[in-house]
Formats: sequence, structure tokens, C-alpha cells
Amino acid sequence: DAKKTDFKINFVSDISCDVDGPIASTLRASTIAEPFYGYDPKTESEVPFGTPNSIGVMAVDNLPCELPKDASEGFGDMFLEHVIPAFFNGDVEGILERAKITTAEGNLTERFAYLKSYVDED
Repeated sequence: DAKKTDFKINFVSDISCDVDGPIASTLRASTIAEPFYGYDPKTESEVPFGTPNSIGVMAVDNLPCELPKDASEGFGDMFLEHVIPAFFNGDVEGILERAKITTAEGNLTERFAYLKSYVDED
């Protein structure tokens, strides 16, 4: 189908990364460092990404592994930017106060009072 003149797809992201599988443009697995390559549908060969009339391909076989990494980095960045300073600036934004689940006496804070029925279960 990619050889037809009316073929409109110009980029494929193959999350299955099944080389020699049903997606003809997946010639090889790409990497996190270099996730894109080009596919020439006329010659059925790899070409540099961005080559005119080529199809862009992303076929990173371990892409799902990047999601937790990205989330962890994002969490770490926000923790450093917002939470750590709250320990030293008197919690001016109320971050630490909002995060508290219980009081010093062990009671649920108002924000987490909806959990009372779970806490009271035997």
C-alpha cells in the first residue's frame, strides 16, 4: 500500500517493533538515543530520517521502559523544586501541610477524612 501514489501516511510509530512483521516500514529496531529513521517505500529500504518522499519510522523496542524513567525524572524534578524547599521556607506554599495524612496525634487530617471508614475497619 505504501507504494501507491495516494498513500497518505508519512510517519509510523510501531510499538510492536516486529521486524519483518506486518508493518513493512519496520526494518529494524531504533533506539532511545536515535529513535527515528526513514523508509523509502519505492525501494523498501532505510534512508536518512527526513528524506523527501520517505516515511518516518519510530520502532523503539524498549519504549515502554522509558515511561517509568520519564515519570521518575519528572517526579524527582518536581520534588527538588517544590518539596525540598518547603522544609526550609516554613512551607509557605502549604505543600507539606497538604501532604499530611494524619495529625501528630494519629488522627486523619481533614483533607483525608474520607478514608475514615477504611481506617476504622477491623
